Amino acid sequence: MNNGNARASLIGIVGAYLLYTAYDLFRNEAGADTTMSPAVRILFSVFFVLAGIALLVLAVRIWRRSAKEEKEQQDRDDERTGIQ
Repeated sequence: MNNGNARASLIGIVGAYLLYTAYDLFRNEAGADTTMSPAVRILFSVFFVLAGIALLVLAVRIWRRSAKEEKEQQDRDDERTGIQ
């Protein structure tokens, strides 16, 4: 696993965790006994959903870029050695 894949994996995990947190906040919105008002819980749920989706999209872009660079490097190495 190269540095780009490790970075993308960590970003993806954080994005998934934010989506889970948003779901948990929204799920507990109806019956939770908390000091947080329902409006604030919904606001944070929306924020966490948007941030989680943005991080997941970023992770996918990094994975794709890393795979493309790895393929290009492999092609250059093959050209140098004469393998086709």
